[in-house]
Amino acid sequence: MKLVHISDTHLGFGAYSKLDPAEGINQREADIYRAFEQAIDKALELKPDVVVHSGDLFDTVRPQNRAIDFALRQLLRLSEAEVETVLISGNHSTPRLRETGNIFRIFEHLKNVHPVHEPGAKRIAVGDLAVHAVPHSSSPSLVDIVSKVSPSKDARFNVLVLHAGILDSNTYRMDEFNEQTIPLSAVRGGWDYVALGHFHRFAEVAKNVYYAGSTERLGFGESTQKKGMVEVDLEKHFVKFHELKIREMVDLKTLDAANLASSEILREAKDIVSSSSIDDKIVRLAILNVASDAYKSLDVSAIRRLGGSALHFEIKIDRLDAEGRREAGETQIGLLADEFRKYVAKLEMPDEKKKRLVDLGMPYLTKEEES
Repeated sequence: MKLVHISDTHLGFGAYSKLDPAEGINQREADIYRAFEQAIDKALELKPDVVVHSGDLFDTVRPQNRAIDFALRQLLRLSEAEVETVLISGNHSTPRLRETGNIFRIFEHLKNVHPVHEPGAKRIAVGDLAVHAVPHSSSPSLVDIVSKVSPSKDARFNVLVLHAGILDSNTYRMDEFNEQTIPLSAVRGGWDYVALGHFHRFAEVAKNVYYAGSTERLGFGESTQKKGMVEVDLEKHFVKFHELKIREMVDLKTLDAANLASSEILREAKDIVSSSSIDDKIVRLAILNVASDAYKSLDVSAIRRLGGSALHFEIKIDRLDAEGRREAGETQIGLLADEFRKYVAKLEMPDEKKKRLVDLGMPYLTKEEES
């Protein structure tokens, strides 16, 4: 009995202002789609009995039509290959109000696809395997739900699918709004495999308890993480992580600007960037301990131009006040246009209105960035 575990695909996620030359859509959104498509390609190659997706298929409660269409096409590939597929909703794709309705309902008509989004636990039988699917839930809490779920005695194999942070000697959480956490003891109880979602790094939490991790990097905190999906042979107790080929995300060597003048900071930034391969990558340069006077005269635009060959080049500056004390917070010198796009993407309005709002705002923001 073979299982493939995929999680946290965040379809519809977009960032930065670059467009994919082939698709004409946001480049990071296209990257997210390609990573998921790779995962489905690998799943079909492995020919599992069942695929489980442990939450956050979409990045938002109300994904764009493009993201929905893409998800449908990929799930149809599994359906047509006669692969049973179990999906649970995660915290990103679960409405705060149940009256809002869940996007997962559109998958209910697909053969061999089992979307689970209502609070509680649902048992799906696949041959001699019982999949116990527990989607994200705030009320009742996941702790309450999981405490009442146990392996089925009439099944040879039992798998628990859950989207939550795990609290133990090691903590697995994302510190997001509406995040649900449970103790590790809650998922230890005779399961042949526990497929966890929410934490974005592949991790073996305990014996037979795994996070698959996300299929793409969604922030610089994940820059060093490998991304992929998990193959599980329940009979042989075999677990293998399959890495996906995705866009590189690079945190450059930190520039310590203590006692440096603005011209010296620029020169050292140039040395750091030129010594690294950054073409088409997502890149960040952190500049620490910048004196107040040096910051005032720092040519940030010149530093930004150093990263022109990157898909996205972000500068993070840590400033000191006149007395040499670190100022509260950090200054992120990214593109205002990128932040505007991300803000609009999360608004609850039709795609056409979102596009109209972006089209109206971008000329002003781009002009401001270039000035």
